[in-house]
Amino acid sequence: MSARFRRHQLLRELRSCEMSCRSLFHLDTSRRQTEQLQMSGGVLRTVDDGEVDETTNGRCRRLRLNLQGQDQAGYSSERHNSKESSIAVVLPQKPEEKEKTPKFITPIDEKVEVIKVYLQSRPEAAESVRMLTDEVSQIQEVRYCLKTLREQMAARQSSNNKYPVNGFKVTVPISQPAVTNGNGFHNDTDSNVEDNQEESVKLREATRRLYSQLTEMEKRHQEERERLQAESDEYRLRLAEQSERLQKAEEQSDERGQQVDELQRLLGNMEMESGALKEKLAAGEAELLQLQEEREDGEESEQRCAELEKEVAVLKEKIHHLDDMLKSQQRKVRHMIEQLQNSRTVLQERDRVIRDLEERVAFLEAENREMHDHMEYFLAGQEPPPMSTENKPEVVYSKTLTPTTQTNKALPFIKVIEIKS
Repeated sequence: MSARFRRHQLLRELRSCEMSCRSLFHLDTSRRQTEQLQMSGGVLRTVDDGEVDETTNGRCRRLRLNLQGQDQAGYSSERHNSKESSIAVVLPQKPEEKEKTPKFITPIDEKVEVIKVYLQSRPEAAESVRMLTDEVSQIQEVRYCLKTLREQMAARQSSNNKYPVNGFKVTVPISQPAVTNGNGFHNDTDSNVEDNQEESVKLREATRRLYSQLTEMEKRHQEERERLQAESDEYRLRLAEQSERLQKAEEQSDERGQQVDELQRLLGNMEMESGALKEKLAAGEAELLQLQEEREDGEESEQRCAELEKEVAVLKEKIHHLDDMLKSQQRKVRHMIEQLQNSRTVLQERDRVIRDLEERVAFLEAENREMHDHMEYFLAGQEPPPMSTENKPEVVYSKTLTPTTQTNKALPFIKVIEIKS
């Protein structure tokens, strides 16, 4: 805002200088016309003390004319009493007389009328010249200030547009001020004022274009920031959901592990009971064989043999039932072990997804911070550091692990061994 206010102030000073230069130009034009009148019409200068020019006759008529300028009404009575210069204008003669006498001829009463025009001296001419020189120096100072301002803006613009957003740089031409002296300084001043106005217009256009680029960049940065924020929130929500599911899966895995331990304990007890029954069955069979050999001893032996046969049949039925239960429990244990393996596979997959989401969230946060730092550099008018693509984290996804399919086929007993690497 201060630079814009300074430019407007400089433009106002340039306009005022232009008006004063034009007024002085009109004054100089009138002075030149007077000198041309003196050179072409036979004008002679005399002193305004009542004396008559030597080339004129004393009986000629006099016509006193005072040139009135823009500031004539403000003259005091003392200036009217000061010394004045007079101009005698001789009317042109006939052609035949001009051929005979190329010089000024003394006017005759019957043929020539001499009109003397008295021009009052302008004491303010020296002051006007002094004011004009002062204004020229002021214009040169203004041009120097404009040049310095343009150089500063061009340097800042070149530093800001070293890495342009739209792919092009804005260049503002800088013209060197020309110092003019002599009678043709009015045209040079007008041309300099026009050049300054054109350069000011170019500066305003460049400033407007840079401001529009800055606004567009801020808008795109805000949109990118909102998008990254929304994506980060979505990933965090998914991370929370995955963490909750992982916790539930871990709880289910712990419960199934406890169930597997309980089933394995039951299987151990059933195996021990089956072994005891088998031993008892072997003992009964041995006793039955012995009794069959001693069947001849009597009815008591036969009765004992029948009882032993019944016990052996009951024990065989119990053993068969225990074998069926053992097989069913083994199938259940295999199924639970397979579910546990699937649960562990799912847990590993979810752990991998959670790690990927955490890496993605960290990457988005780092990118957001980097864009925020670049925006602060742009707003401060400094040169932002180049965006490095070498150290950017890359999210590498491993191959997905497919869980084993559930089958109804009876499998042998599986002992799960987990090796942590």
